[in-house]
Amino acid sequence: MENEQHAREEIDRIHSIIKDSIADTMDIYGVNRSIGQLYATLYLNEQPMNLNELRDELGMSKGSMSIGVRKLMEENIIHRVYRKGERKDLYEAERDFFKFFTSFFTRRWERERNVNMKAIEQAVPQYEALVQNEDTPEEIREEAEYTLAKIKASLQYYEFLDLLVTQFKTGNLAQDIIERYKRDN
Repeated sequence: MENEQHAREEIDRIHSIIKDSIADTMDIYGVNRSIGQLYATLYLNEQPMNLNELRDELGMSKGSMSIGVRKLMEENIIHRVYRKGERKDLYEAERDFFKFFTSFFTRRWERERNVNMKAIEQAVPQYEALVQNEDTPEEIREEAEYTLAKIKASLQYYEFLDLLVTQFKTGNLAQDIIERYKRDN
């Protein structure tokens, strides 16, 4: 019995190392650390968990837990699962880190592209109008031309993001990169 308790404490301590690492990593990419802990708990647990079990494990309020679960579901990195006879919603983490990466980062890349392309689409005609307007002072015209050229040069980056997202969503880009690396090294 004492050996079993010691072993349980040891594995819980080791789990904490992994949970903290996953939570810290998610924090780096803009996900609240407590939500990272939530994902990590589901990731390490062998069975799906309900909100009460998660609350007991993490000591979070049920409201915070619900918000965290909703955010992780929107990111497609946890999933609601069904178990016969279970009346409470159960959740499990995406265990395939390639799927996790694809879902997590492509959503951010798409958002980055959309936000910036919307601004570019609004700004370009206005810069062009300043450049073409004979009443625009020369200094302002030059600044508008300079900025317009920089913005137009950035369009290649947004095309790259589109391509990257498409390749991650429709292909096996991550696996192709790994295989190429292994082959070449």
